[in-house]
Amino acid sequence: MDYSLNSIEQCLQIMDKMKLMCNEYDDIEVFDAALYKVSMEGDMSVIERLCNILDDETEGPCSAMMDILESIIYIAKRCNQLEQGVYIFLSNSYKMIKYAAYWYKMFHQLLLNSYDLEQYYISAIKRLDKQNLDILLNTLYDIEKYDEEGYYKESIDFIRKEVGII
Repeated sequence: MDYSLNSIEQCLQIMDKMKLMCNEYDDIEVFDAALYKVSMEGDMSVIERLCNILDDETEGPCSAMMDILESIIYIAKRCNQLEQGVYIFLSNSYKMIKYAAYWYKMFHQLLLNSYDLEQYYISAIKRLDKQNLDILLNTLYDIEKYDEEGYYKESIDFIRKEVGII
């Protein structure tokens, strides 16, 4: 099947259609090419759409979903709006937790592992409404609960302190 990747909108539509990688015409190479174009040419408005493409039911390589997470950060950096990019992701928590809980948690682990993103993460958290903040705090609790080595403890404690949760 021939896919047209001429516009950002076409790329997003293709990615949304192929996100589960379970149909005969789904092609990881086309998906990756579409994501690459979105990453290189998309503006901040594509971040929410990328959040909606994340899905725990994806049958294809999990690298495709991880690439979406990394693309969200890349787009926000490229547009010099890191805090806003993280905020857009976090403000969609109530939607993502229903169909992409694993990838939602992975995004937080990615941010917790990135010291240079910590202040953007904290600033975005401070802007959240109660519903999204509760989901985020439950996710941080879940990460901490299963972190037997204590790898994330220091970062999570620092974030809680900075946002006034401790």
